[in-house]
Amino acid sequence: MKSQRKALKKQLDNEMIHITFSKQKEVMGRLHPVSFKQKAQLIWNKEIELPLLPLTAICMLICLSLGVKYINNYDSIPDSTEKKAGELIKIEDYVYWKKDLEKTVMRYED
Repeated sequence: MKSQRKALKKQLDNEMIHITFSKQKEVMGRLHPVSFKQKAQLIWNKEIELPLLPLTAICMLICLSLGVKYINNYDSIPDSTEKKAGELIKIEDYVYWKKDLEKTVMRYED
């Protein structure tokens, strides 16, 4: 068994004698970073796997919660503007602000 291994090893070495590994220092430098730049490159080279279903569910929950908050805020805005601007008057099928209607009527009466 050992002689067979040695024979295979010798044959492999003979076949690969013309192949040389020229960037050994570069590879070793990447494996054992020394400088801050090398360490940063090692960190940025990581692959991140994000599961699609939970990520989509979280994004949907955030969008829905913002939408509900926006709708609730939007519904409360007309109440505050009505109090500031005055009351609404309906003439036939049209709705006017009382202050605007009074200004228009006063302009045409004079």
